[in-house]
Amino acid sequence: MESFACNEFLGEKKMPRFNTPVRILIHSYRHRLVDSDNVSGKAAIDALVHAGILADDSPKQVTEVSFRQTKIKSKEEEKTEIIIQECHKKGG
Repeated sequence: MESFACNEFLGEKKMPRFNTPVRILIHSYRHRLVDSDNVSGKAAIDALVHAGILADDSPKQVTEVSFRQTKIKSKEEEKTEIIIQECHKKGG
């Protein structure tokens, strides 16, 4: 299974395009943690489609979305990482 951090590709001429099913992990580094139900990846996933990184955001393309938060010391360090992992068929 190969994974890419999207920020590694932003600004480069060729963006990766995932045509296979993927899992997405949205990892937020926050000074103040929020309730789990307050974290949403809809806008980020829509942006991945708009940028051509994902073919679409259908359940066939995006099989799983998970969220993680890590508490950090200062607001200046806040960031969000989006990790995309390709899902490969077993046995072939």
